[in-house]
Amino acid sequence: MNVALEVDRTRATRRTVRHALGRAIRLREVQLLVAIGVVVAASTAAQPAFIQPGNISFMLADASATAILSIGQTVVVLARGIDLSVAPILGIAAVLVAFPAQDLNMPIIAGLGIVLAVGLVLGAANGLLVSVARIPPIIATLATLSVYGGLQFILAKGEEISNIPNAYGNLGNNDIVSGIPWVLLITAVLAIVVAFLLRSTNVGRSIYAVGNDAAAAHRSGIPVQRIIFLTYVISGVLAGIGGFIYLCHVGSVDSTTGSDSNVNLLSIAATLIGGTALTGGRGGVFGSVLGAVFLSVALTAMVFARIPSIWEPAGVGVLMLLAMLSDRRAGAPVRRARRRTAGSA
Repeated sequence: MNVALEVDRTRATRRTVRHALGRAIRLREVQLLVAIGVVVAASTAAQPAFIQPGNISFMLADASATAILSIGQTVVVLARGIDLSVAPILGIAAVLVAFPAQDLNMPIIAGLGIVLAVGLVLGAANGLLVSVARIPPIIATLATLSVYGGLQFILAKGEEISNIPNAYGNLGNNDIVSGIPWVLLITAVLAIVVAFLLRSTNVGRSIYAVGNDAAAAHRSGIPVQRIIFLTYVISGVLAGIGGFIYLCHVGSVDSTTGSDSNVNLLSIAATLIGGTALTGGRGGVFGSVLGAVFLSVALTAMVFARIPSIWEPAGVGVLMLLAMLSDRRAGAPVRRARRRTAGSA
């Protein structure tokens, strides 16, 4: 009897372990970590210099601005919106810090205050267009993409601002330890803060509820338009911080900064690759951060493989399509459950 009981316990334990491993393998974060490892291993086998600490640090620092923008983009997409204006918000924030930093040796803390204010104002403008004027998000932010882009050109005066104080460059390029840049720590802190907001506060749960079903969220007493407005404010503030990180890392800005490097495309791609559903209500910021890291690693691998840079947007597009196909398969059981629930109601 004891032997039979022990056998049953062993089988139950094995089933539990298999179930846990199956769930872990299906997690997008785990899949991305594996994908990053595969790309790094393959690139290192072809070019051993790929894994040198200096290159690892560069890839992580290069991913940081995109990751910060994708955190904000994730918040907007979770509420079933989209923000196409993050590139010029990044550019405007960087330009408005670069001039006084160059001409007046402005301290970093003042620069942070400027980018927070810029992101807050421009993000709030997007939020008003979507939540109060009720303009569809893709139309509203496509319009502000052009408006903010024109404003960036005016503010930059057609100049390149590149004489940035060393303190900014040190923050953007120095490492905590070899291969781990300071800006990655900043990105991690922002991701943790926003993840806590989304998972552990009423505001965060309301964002998920609005993305799942705005009408049902309204009937349950959630202020839907206020929540939508807030998501664009968060996205704007994070885009402003992304502009500051970009300036510190690159060391120069001009009238096309952000737009010339496909920042909009990269932020949306990182969000989708990270597992956030474009239909809203499902996803999280840690996947988006890993999505940004994966994109940086993949694009750097293309450089090491001597693939012309003109093919980079195509590569990003393919990865977005694969992410969408994966998302459709992952969301199928949820959609079937919703249909069954609706049919039985």
